Amino acid sequence: MMVKSSLDSLPRFPDDVPTAPIASASLSTLLANDDAEAGKVLEACQTHGFFYLDMRNCPEGQALLDESEQLLQLATKAFNRPLEEKQRFALKKGVSLYGYKEAGVVKQTDKDKRPDSTEFFNVAKDHVHGIEPSREYPAEIEAAKPLIRDFTKNAHECGMVVLRTLASQLGLPPTTFTDKNLFSSSSCDHCRLTHKTPHVADKQAIGLPSHTDFGSITILFNWLGGLQIQSRDPSKLGEWEYVRPLPGHAIINLGDSMVIFTNGELKSAKHRVVPAPGEQVNVDRYSIVYFVRPANEVLMKPVDKFQASGQVKVAGKFYDEFVVGEKDKVFTSKEWMDARAKQMGS
Repeated sequence: MMVKSSLDSLPRFPDDVPTAPIASASLSTLLANDDAEAGKVLEACQTHGFFYLDMRNCPEGQALLDESEQLLQLATKAFNRPLEEKQRFALKKGVSLYGYKEAGVVKQTDKDKRPDSTEFFNVAKDHVHGIEPSREYPAEIEAAKPLIRDFTKNAHECGMVVLRTLASQLGLPPTTFTDKNLFSSSSCDHCRLTHKTPHVADKQAIGLPSHTDFGSITILFNWLGGLQIQSRDPSKLGEWEYVRPLPGHAIINLGDSMVIFTNGELKSAKHRVVPAPGEQVNVDRYSIVYFVRPANEVLMKPVDKFQASGQVKVAGKFYDEFVVGEKDKVFTSKEWMDARAKQMGS
């Protein structure tokens, strides 16, 4: 059953704010192995590191759109609990990524030291699919595990379409990247439900500070503005531009793992969440995210084709903080994700 988009019920995204000129590709066309469409994905991942993915016109995409709408309704219920109840399910910083993160975290590398205003629930792919023993989640999330299982499986396969497309366009065997992100392997893949309260008065408030993602592919469903990426236009390099939500589309971005695997051939863009523009500033912001991350034992190093030169370094101050005295250390994916999570303050 096709679910009506919640985008239709929100205030209109204004036309007078700077928006990122990111490309749009079609999932149905990628599934048909269209070379021109695949080329658009490669170019996007070599430049902005972000692109829209039109999920309409194919059953695989429509399933994800419907599931994201159902998860949006789940998120409104889960976050409506009193804070003390949500804190019962708090993630353990430095120990586990999964559970509840409350608003107010300060990223270690944020020069302005602004507490974020976003809370979220991370639900592990491995927990809902029985790959690893599960922690306890709120009753609403426990009851929705069949839905979360469907969404994580479908979102992961969507990520595999992107990874196969990139491998082929780079002249690599199609399974080069998918073999590093096997669904059946233990990993840090997870579904995230997020919520940010409106910030009408404080225009300098930060939903999430500037960062790049850790993993391979991020698949985002959101309905309200607030996401920004840094401009690649030489005339305004580094300035922030909004990513306008589009009906029937997901927003796809690469994480630092793909930068490492391709030794900088592909890009992960800095992005952040700020108060939504225009009248949308008065509305609570929710989003549904799936993070595709390499299997825990995968080594974080370039694939053979991209090993000719020295390995690029990613993640800003990460190496100063976590690789002191270990300049040539090759992390496993699990070590990499754990250290990056500490850097983010969550």
